[in-house]
Amino acid sequence: MTTFIPKLVCFSCKFGWGYLNTNGYREQLKNLIPVTCSGKVDTTHIMDAFRKGADGVIILGCPEKECHFQTGNYQARKRILLLRKILKEFGVEPERLKVELNLDPEGTRIPIVIGEMRKEIEKLGPLSPSV
Repeated sequence: MTTFIPKLVCFSCKFGWGYLNTNGYREQLKNLIPVTCSGKVDTTHIMDAFRKGADGVIILGCPEKECHFQTGNYQARKRILLLRKILKEFGVEPERLKVELNLDPEGTRIPIVIGEMRKEIEKLGPLSPSV
């Protein structure tokens, strides 16, 4: 029996999250994509990640009312809420898509967020290839 290791993709805002500071999370997450703003992550980017084999997607953005680009984090959260409903209609668990709005310039919280998401996805199992 093989052990399921979830493939996670993370879009990380470079202003609120310290993606350059490795703090050991690079080993946990090989698919870290730095973005100018969480609001720049389009639904096509997320769906493309799922189509290419991701079992889960995390978007890390700045806290409410602290977005470097004013409303990018609000737009990201709104987009994720809508996309989660659409995914559910297609039989994909909404828990596979997560947005975390917080600050972590030192990159110390990133391994915790990744670990929590990995545990959730392990319980769900691999995503079926029909997405």
